[in-house]
Amino acid sequence: MNTARPLPSPAPSTAQLTARLQAHRTALADALSARLHEDGQRDAAGLPRRSEDTDDDAAAETQRERDVADLARLSAELEQVEAALARAATGELGVCQDCGEPIEAARLTASPAALRCTECQKLAEQRAARARLTGR
Repeated sequence: MNTARPLPSPAPSTAQLTARLQAHRTALADALSARLHEDGQRDAAGLPRRSEDTDDDAAAETQRERDVADLARLSAELEQVEAALARAATGELGVCQDCGEPIEAARLTASPAALRCTECQKLAEQRAARARLTGR
């Protein structure tokens, strides 16, 4: 019976992470641009006029809310990537913002824009969950 564990993967280099982040930034910018410039009538916010797609006002409003949420998500993700690229330029990419230790290679491979190591991320999520529950 083979009980040997696989060797951990080597940490990606800053250059590799930066290249992935730059490619992701381009993809996000393209997605935002496509959402904002797709064919069709626009309202004052630059979003498609969904009321022209349907006679159902509730359905149009629901789709508009999805459009806004999608744009907000893409924009927030683009901000995270931009911040990660700035950290790469200062040599801070891959360093946990909370404890100052290196972020695990597997985590950086999965999420090059990660701000925290796995343990600090868990703690941050627990704090955020408690704050939501207590309203603080």
